Amino acid sequence: MTLVATIPRGHNPFPTTGVSRDRNGIPRYDHVPDTLLDLLAEQVASRPDSEAVVEVGAGRLTYRQLWDQASRVAGGLRAAGLHSGDRVAVRYLAGLNWVLAFWGTVMAGGVVVAVNTRSAQPEVEFMLSDAGATVDLAADTPLPDGPPYVSERLERADTATLFYTSGTTGHPKGVPTTHEAFVTNTENSARCLGLRRDIGEGLRTLISVPLFHVTG
Repeated sequence: MTLVATIPRGHNPFPTTGVSRDRNGIPRYDHVPDTLLDLLAEQVASRPDSEAVVEVGAGRLTYRQLWDQASRVAGGLRAAGLHSGDRVAVRYLAGLNWVLAFWGTVMAGGVVVAVNTRSAQPEVEFMLSDAGATVDLAADTPLPDGPPYVSERLERADTATLFYTSGTTGHPKGVPTTHEAFVTNTENSARCLGLRRDIGEGLRTLISVPLFHVTG
């Protein structure tokens, strides 16, 4: 005989205010940005001169500088023929170039293919082919540069990235992550840690894992 026990869900330790369910019963946060670009734009508008990213031993970018430089990367991608939904393989080491390539691809309306920089060449070639990457930003490739461009057609359900699994049981598999998933995860983190919206310069995050990994 099989016994099935129902575990009550009435003691959720996390705040559930500002959450609504859609017609399919899926809970979604109210009043959060729709896309990654909306999320970044909020920071640019509210604190443009605050540091957004620092590469240890290298450069620093404020939110305004990040937006401006990433938009030039986007312009370079579009000038080279990138279309909305095209895949861009990002193979820079963790640092400013990776961040600018990520945001530049998003601004261009493309999909970031986060390639494991430690993969062997046959694995890299498989991922590039499997993802259908039209642009390969290898480690020795200069960042694209062109007139500033920011897509105005992104939606929350659009795919922002493809993260690849390690391929332990076969070929690596590309896992799509939408803009909504990124924004939701950001809100989850803020709520679980009890962070205020106006924390400003008081919060610094040290990212010690590879940026090609979903943890990063």
